[in-house]
Amino acid sequence: MLRRRDVAWRIVGAAVTFAVSIALVAVVVLLSVIPRVTGGASLTVLTGSMEPTFSPGDVIVVRGVSEDDVCTDVGIGDIVTYFPRPEDPALVTHRVVGVTVGAFDDGTSCRLVTQGDDNTAADDPVSPAQVRGRFLYRFPRVGLARQWALQNTDVVLAALAAWVVVALVWSGLRPSRTRVVVQTQTAHDADLLRESGLAARERRVALREAELGIARPGGRSGGRPAEHVLPERP
Repeated sequence: MLRRRDVAWRIVGAAVTFAVSIALVAVVVLLSVIPRVTGGASLTVLTGSMEPTFSPGDVIVVRGVSEDDVCTDVGIGDIVTYFPRPEDPALVTHRVVGVTVGAFDDGTSCRLVTQGDDNTAADDPVSPAQVRGRFLYRFPRVGLARQWALQNTDVVLAALAAWVVVALVWSGLRPSRTRVVVQTQTAHDADLLRESGLAARERRVALREAELGIARPGGRSGGRPAEHVLPERP
């Protein structure tokens, strides 16, 4: 019973480890690899202007949009990330609620009208030069953990180092287990073993007698019979 329980726990542990590994790889791919490939970024939401679409603490991923493609690639209903003012490095991610088409002084052919889903007023018109990306997907509340980790790098590294040490110590202290297979022997199996042993013994005796040329009672020897010479009488 203990052995079966141990095997069951090993299977559960392996399954959990595999699932966690797959989840971590997926998160890394979705938060880092895809944004890099698409020329975008992963951003942490700081305000509630787009609730309930996404909330503060969420991480959103946007793909890059070139200035030349904004007027043709972005339409009403899309969510875009842009710089609100040239001197303001903070990015804003709002929904496009209107598009104004025309010839503008900067040589572009459109202006985007954006507004937060939770806001009551539209933003200032957005030029294609201000747009940095188009919304793809989000991870709820992941931004809070990421922001905390970035602000407490020493704590995160210390925790990882402690986890590695504990794992190594635990693997070294675990006693090695020897697997013992116990096979139940029935009376029939015992008779078969005894009969096979007697048969093997008889074969060895017969071979030995054949080598010595000894005839067995009721039969012939396995070798050449001995020659007997009678002495001559005077």
